[in-house]
Formats: sequence, C-alpha cells, structure tokens
Amino acid sequence: RAEVVVDDSRRLGDEGFISGCWGTLAEQLDEAYYDDRSDADDDLEKGRIKFPQDKLYGRDTELELLRGLYNDIIQERSSSSAAAQVVFLGGYSGVGKSAMVADLVRQLSEDDKSVVCTWGKYSKLQSAAAPFSATSDALGHLVLELTKDKHAHHLESIREKLCNDETRMAMTSTFPSVAPLFKTFDPANSSDPATVATSMNEVKEAFTDFINCICKCLECPLIWFLDDLQWSDETSLDLLKDVLSNIDLDNMLFIGAYRCNEVNDEHPFHQLMDQIDKARTTNATRIELFGLSPDDIGEFISDTLSKDDPSEVTTLTEVVFKKTLGNIFFVQQALEELVRKNAVFYDMMMFSWDYNVSKVQLEDYLSDDVIDVIKSKITGLPTEVRMLAVLMSFIPNNATMSTMRSLLKGEGVSETKVEKLVSVAIKNGIILHLSETDKYAFAHDKIREASFDIIPKGKPRDELLVRISNALVDLAKADKAYSDWAFFVATDHLNSVLPELVPRMELARLNFRVAKINLAKGATLGANVNLNDCLTCLNHSGEKWKDYDFTLNLFNELIASEFTVGKFELAYVHLQDVLENANSLDDKFTAYSYKIKTFAEGENRDYNKGVVVGLQICKMYGTILPNSPKRTDLIKASVKLETELRNRPLTVLSKLPRTEVSTVFGLLKDVQHYAVLEGNNDLATLIAKKAIRLSLQKNFLSKDMVPILAMHVNVLVKGLAKDISKAKLAYAYANAAEKTSEVFREDKGLYYQVQMELHGGIYPLLRPHRESMDPIINSHRPLLNAGNIDYAIGGGICYAQMWLCAGLPLNSPLLKPKLLLYEEAAIRLQRPTFQISFSSVRQLVLNLQKSPANPTELKGDAFDEESVLGTLEGNSLRTSRRDTSTLRLFLALIFLDKGCMVEMLGMLSNFAKPDVLTSRTYLRFLVIGLAGFEMGRENKDRSLIKLATKCLAYFKTLAKIGSLSATPIYYFIKAVSNPSRSSYDKAISLCREARLIHFEAMACERCGMFLEGKKHIDAANKYITTAFWLYSDWGATSKKNSMIQKYSFVKGSSRGSHTAQS
Repeated sequence: RAEVVVDDSRRLGDEGFISGCWGTLAEQLDEAYYDDRSDADDDLEKGRIKFPQDKLYGRDTELELLRGLYNDIIQERSSSSAAAQVVFLGGYSGVGKSAMVADLVRQLSEDDKSVVCTWGKYSKLQSAAAPFSATSDALGHLVLELTKDKHAHHLESIREKLCNDETRMAMTSTFPSVAPLFKTFDPANSSDPATVATSMNEVKEAFTDFINCICKCLECPLIWFLDDLQWSDETSLDLLKDVLSNIDLDNMLFIGAYRCNEVNDEHPFHQLMDQIDKARTTNATRIELFGLSPDDIGEFISDTLSKDDPSEVTTLTEVVFKKTLGNIFFVQQALEELVRKNAVFYDMMMFSWDYNVSKVQLEDYLSDDVIDVIKSKITGLPTEVRMLAVLMSFIPNNATMSTMRSLLKGEGVSETKVEKLVSVAIKNGIILHLSETDKYAFAHDKIREASFDIIPKGKPRDELLVRISNALVDLAKADKAYSDWAFFVATDHLNSVLPELVPRMELARLNFRVAKINLAKGATLGANVNLNDCLTCLNHSGEKWKDYDFTLNLFNELIASEFTVGKFELAYVHLQDVLENANSLDDKFTAYSYKIKTFAEGENRDYNKGVVVGLQICKMYGTILPNSPKRTDLIKASVKLETELRNRPLTVLSKLPRTEVSTVFGLLKDVQHYAVLEGNNDLATLIAKKAIRLSLQKNFLSKDMVPILAMHVNVLVKGLAKDISKAKLAYAYANAAEKTSEVFREDKGLYYQVQMELHGGIYPLLRPHRESMDPIINSHRPLLNAGNIDYAIGGGICYAQMWLCAGLPLNSPLLKPKLLLYEEAAIRLQRPTFQISFSSVRQLVLNLQKSPANPTELKGDAFDEESVLGTLEGNSLRTSRRDTSTLRLFLALIFLDKGCMVEMLGMLSNFAKPDVLTSRTYLRFLVIGLAGFEMGRENKDRSLIKLATKCLAYFKTLAKIGSLSATPIYYFIKAVSNPSRSSYDKAISLCREARLIHFEAMACERCGMFLEGKKHIDAANKYITTAFWLYSDWGATSKKNSMIQKYSFVKGSSRGSHTAQS
C-alpha cells in the first residue's frame, strides 16, 4: 500500500497535507501495463479529480416517471385533446434536481432530435433581480433554440400565428428577447423593442397566448424548467399561477424545482402549488428527491476514482455518506476536500486513485458544513480569481465577459487578465461557461453562497457594493441590453449600504427610475417598494419639495401605488403632504382625487363619506352640488341641460375637441360612482347632467365624461324596473356614451368597459341579442388586460345567456370553446360563482344534445347542481340558485316536465324583477311567464298567473316602444296566456322573422298540443312535426328523440320548407 506523509499539526489550521512525493510498496506489474496506463497528453490533469458527466445515479424511478409524463402528452395530443403536465420537483440543495432534468433531456434527445427544452433559474438575490428574471432567461434560451436552422419550419409557423399586435407589444416590452419570434421583428432595431407601459393582466394574457402558440407549433412537447422557485418574485408567481392553471395549456411539460426545506405551508410558492393542484385536478404531479443510497454513493465514488468495483472504496463511501447523507453535490465537495488535503490522492507510480488513512481520520478531515468546505476551496484560489467569484456572487444574473471585465476593472484588475482568471475559475469548478448564451454562471448555488459570505457584512462590503453598483450603472447607461437588470441590481445594493456612502438624491432618482421600469412590466408591488425607498432617500437628502417637480411626481406616483396595493392609510398620509405643500389646485388634483377614494375604499369603506368629501372638493374647483337633491333640483338640471343642448342630440359631445385634462370631471366621475354605490341615484343623475352642461360650456370633451355617461345609463337601466318606458331615454344616453368612448378608443380599458355595459344592459332591450354577442366577446381580453376582471368574465355570462335567447345552434363549433374560455378564466382568476354560470349552461346544452335519464336535472359531465351549490352560502348561493333554477325551468318547458315547472316557479317567485344583465332578465322573465301561465291555468293557481302577468307586462312595454328583441317574446307569452290558433300563429311568425328557432319550436309544439285538445288532429300533427324539425335544426337531439317516443308520426315525416332556418 502507498503511504502518505501527513503533517497533522497543520491540519487543524485547515492548511491540509503537505504536498510532496510518495511511492509504492506494491508488486510491480508488466512494464507495458504501466505504459498503457500513462498518457502524456493528460499529464497536467493527473491528480485533478473528475466526476462522471454522462451518468445519473439512483434516479431511475423518478426519470421513468418523467418520461412517462412526457409520453402521456404525446399520447393525449394524438387524440386531439389539449395535453400538458405540470411537475413540482422538491429536494434539498445539491440533491440533484437540475441534474436529473438535464439527464431527462439528454435521454429524450437521443430518441428524438427535435426535443426543445428551455430553462431559467431564480437567485437568492431575487430582490436585486428584475421581475420575471428566470422566466426572461428561459425565454431567451427558447429564442436561441427556435432560431436555429433545424427549427426553421417551426419558426415560420410561429411567426405566422403570432400576429396579434397586443401580444407582440406586451411581450416585447416585458421580455425584449422574444422579439425575433414575431414576424415584425427588425434585426437592425433589435436593441429597441416595443416599450409600452404594461399592466400585469396584459402580461398574463400576452404570455398565455405566446406560450400556447409556441407549444402548439412544436412537434414534440416543450420542456420548460424553472429552478429554485423558492426564491421567485411575486410577479413571477402571479404569472405562473395564470399560465399553469390554464386548462387549455397544450404540449408542454413544465418542471418547477424548489428546495423543499425552505418552503413551508405559508410560503407563497407552496400556496401556488396548492392552487395549481386545485385548478388542474389532474396532470399536476409532485416529486420529492432525497439523498442517494449508500450503494449509489459507492458506485459514484468508485466511478470517480476509476475503480472496478464499489467494494474497493467501502471505507471512503461510509465516511462520505455519513457526512453528506447521500447529497450528491455535498459528496463531490467532500471528495474534492479530501483531495486538497491529500487524504485521497492520485498515485503517480500506480496511475490510480487511492487513499491511505483510517476511517476516523477521514471523518476528521471533512467539515460538517458544506459552505465551510467550499469557502476553503475558494480561499485556496489566487487572490484575483477569488475576487472574481466574490464579485459574481453579488449579481443575480449570469455574467457576460464584458460584465466581469467592468466589475474587475473597478477592483484594479487589468482587462487583459480577465479571460485567464475566468479560465482558472472554470478549471477549479467554481463557474461554468454557458456556450449557448456565452455567459458564465456559478457551478452551484452553494458556491455562490460561499463566495457571497467571504467578505463579511460591514463597511468594506458596503464600499465594494458601491463600486459594483457604479460599474453596473455605467454599463446600463452605455448599453440598453444591460439597462433593466443592471439598474435593478445597482439600486438594490445601494439601498442596503451605509447612507453616507451614496448621495441620497442620486439614489432617490435611481429608485424612481427602477419603479417606473417595474410599473412598465406590471410589477406593482416591486414599484411600491422602490417608490417608498425613493421617498426615504428624498427625506434624508434635505431636498424634499426643493426639487418641486420631482417631489410632486414622486408623491403622485406613490399615492396611486399605495392605493393600488391596498395601503389606504399611507396613501392618505402622502396626499396630505401634497395638499400642504403643492402650489396650485391643478397640482393638488391627484391628491384630492385619491382623498375621495381613501374614504370610499378598503375594509372600512364609507361611500357616504366619500361622497360628502368629494362634493366639498368639487366646490373648491367651482362646482357646487347638493348631497340630497330635491325633485326641483332634478327638474332645473333637466331644463338647463335642454337649454344648453339647443335641440342637439347628446352625441354632440363626441364632436367637441378632446382634452386630457381631468380636473373637475375626474372628481365628478368619482363622486357619481360612489353615489351610485351608496344608492343615491338622484345625485348620480344630477352629476351626469351637470357634467354634460360643463362640457358643452367649456367646449371640450374630457375622457372622464365617458364613464359619467355610462354610469348614468346604468342608473337609467336600473330604473326601468319601475318605469320601462324610459328605455328610449337610456338608449339615447347609451348612444352618447358609445360615441364619446370612440373618441378615446386608444384607452382600450375604458372603451371596452363601455361596450360591455351597453351591450350587456341597454342595447339588448331594444335590439336583437345576437347583435351584441360579438362586441361582448371582443371586450373580454381588453378588459382582462385593463384589470377589469369582473366585467371581463361577466361578459361571458351575457354571452351564454344571449346564445340561449337568440336561439343559435347548440351544436355550433363556437359555443363550447367560448364557454370554456370564460370558465377557464373564472377558475384562473378565482371567480367561483362566475364559473358556475358557465358550467351550468354547458350542462344545459349537454342535456339538450344527449339523452340523460332526467333532462331537467343539471347533473352530468359539466355540472352537478346539488353538489356545487352545496358548497355555497349567502348571496352567492342565492344568485346561483336563481340562475340554475332559470335554466332548469327552461329545460322543463322544452321537455314538458310539469312537476319541475312548479318546483322551479317556487324557486323563482321572488326573482321577477330585472337585473343588470338584460339577457339574463329576458330568459328568466320568459320562462317564468310561460310556465306561470301554463301551470297557473292548469292548477288554478292565481299566484302563478299573477307572477306570469308581471313578466308579460315587462315585455309588453318594451314591445310598445319598438323593441325587436322583446316583441316576439311578448306575443309568445301572450299566446300561452290566452291560447288560440291565431295567437300562436302570430307568435310563430314573429319568432321566425327574428330567427328565434327554439322559441318558434316551443310555440309550434304548444299550438299543436292546443289543437290536439280541440280534436284538430291533422293540424296539430303539422305543428308538432314542424316543431320536431325546428328542434332538430336547433341541435336539441335529446328533445328530438323524446318527441319520436311521444309522437310516433314524426319519425317518418319530411322536413317542411318553412323550417329550414340557419
């Protein structure tokens, strides 16, 4: 055995063994044997331990599971269904999570060269990183991969499909690296992509569209790997929640790795995993990696030391396993440490690795803390290499060579030496070169952590951080490619150092700049932190309000930011500062506007106080209004408005010159909004008329005039419950709201909110429902982007109800995808009662298309009424029961289920009053009217007839003022209330003219039943046959089958020409 000379006196100082020569007492083998073992080409590498690179140890089970999930996606896609798998991969640092994913990709690539994988990694210095840092890195890798020649056909397909300008602008603004994937990309201008202020909702919608498009264009599943998610920022988690909850996510294997020991039940990432599990129900898997077994570690050590069998390193394996518990990274560090201390050595005489110390000695030579081991390794490096590692540890991003040159230059290191220093760091396993991106990264996070701790906290570290930050700011100013992340890192470091090291005003401006970048990326919380840091610096600078414009801009941004994140009390403190120090009413406008909001929003909201304070502020700006208007006030306001209009229509407002100035119009908008919420509709009406007069008098149109008009339309629509005859007045205001919104159409949030309000409310009262369906669908995404979630998803309820009111085909390829679009958004954005609206309509459609045992029960593949409603309480239960009872009554009328009709009429007896959605009101009043007259007459129940009469009166008034949507329904209900062949014929004719195929079918069947009762069998059969074919055209297969069973004569009947409707 070879013997090693050890100087134990130096070992305690961690200086290790004395390097020197050693020999062997072993029996000499044939000379040729040693000649073969010797290779002059690698003489310099002998004695440097190398770990196996292309072999994974002890992870066969987990790899097989991941391969199975990957293949499941391919299998599911072959059946034309959306397929994606989400995997959360937990384990301690160093256990081999990323290595396992890398081996998965390697194995899959051997089978299929078209495999596409992209990856990103979060940093422990995440506070210094730009929002979405790992996602940005992953997108950068994805672009590099897809722009390779082998993916030319994929790139062409992607560019053809990525044609939405909104997606392009939002994506290139937030993730500039993706610009080459869009057809409009100009390589000559690649450093200056679209830069627009982007809301978080815009980012979510654009990213979802973007990633879905790419995945669907690829032949094999995209592998998307994000590492160290325990350090992810809040904006990234918010984005991931939306993307991974999307049930339409297709052709992707997402793998998210995290340190399980750093993620408890309260951790935001743990909550994200729970949310994804709940949203996806299936196709979400959690895997936890543990340390390798002693046998696996023995095999690894045996392979590392080029032994023939693990039994040759049993003692070494036992010691290393005891110290590392099978953590593969720790094992590698332990072996390197033993090599540095010559406890494990390369025998130059025997050309093999060996060790010659006892088990006890081996244990003594290994530290229990891997960070100490790595520090020892780094400390033994040349000074400038050590400085390189330290500098890299203070930036969260992977570094380019130019970044390292700039940072080392600040430490007095010549630029000509940097490449050599980097080479030494790579050779010693400190950093890696990422060839695809030509960047450099730490070989492991633990090496970053050890490097970060080499310089302890204190003034020397602070001074280093200042030098690093100055270098990064210079880089950012010189090259736009560095601007975002470099400003973020520099600002974070400078905020952490001793105040006397950085000029406060300079740092205030830097924080303000980074806050604006955060806002442009939709990172509102990050922006809020920077704005508060900016204010802190400003306070310490002694220049607060001396630089008037900067201070005012900061406070206006900060007030809005505090309000957005729900810090209403802080917003109030800041606005008071502005009110005390600003020079003019115009400069105080933002503060006054939010002063109203701070009283009327939040947990202690007081709408009345918001109104009272708002009226006081309006008075300061020259507009006086009473809090409780009298009838005479309203009459005077109407007269004054008529005088100002001079017989011109309200749409004259849209012809006035537009202005971006808000002032009093912005205040009136807020006061009107809170007045409506308080129930003070008279004040809201007075404000609308006053605002119109002001606009005409000042001869300009403010953007805030648009929501004032739209809100007044809502007030008028609500009042129609008492006086439906005012529908035409509401329509006139609606027309004015729409025309004025078109003047500011670039504000998509505002424009589409008005579209949603008008097409969901007043327009369907007078127009056919189908005319409002496209505007509502078109409003969905812009409203989501604007953060108007309830309107965006509520539009889906309008759309679904309008489909049922308009009698569009049930088997249309458009219906189910649209319902699923809204339902998925409701799930993703946590609007459970909205989700019920969509899934219950889908179940109604299934009941009409299939043949369930009881077609009037909402129980099946899409929805189970009793189990779902059993989880609700309060108003959510009340409104959901109202809507499902309406759908069931509709089915009962179609399937002639009298028992269900009576039961549902009982459920709906208190709901014969209009609500904000006209289509929902129409359908509910229609079914209550029809069933109320039918069951009231049959059961001699006067209360049901009275209920039905109320509904009939609603449609009668609308019909009188020329409503195209209400007239056919009015005559249909009227025919049922007083049946005759002529009354049914009129209703049938009007339904046919309006293309209400389903109501025509229902009227024909009822007319046939009426004539059958009069013994006019031939005529009855003709009407019933017509109904049969109309139901068939509508797509109600289940109803068609039930009619075949009930009326045998329809089975062999022929289609009448008058029933062929589209």
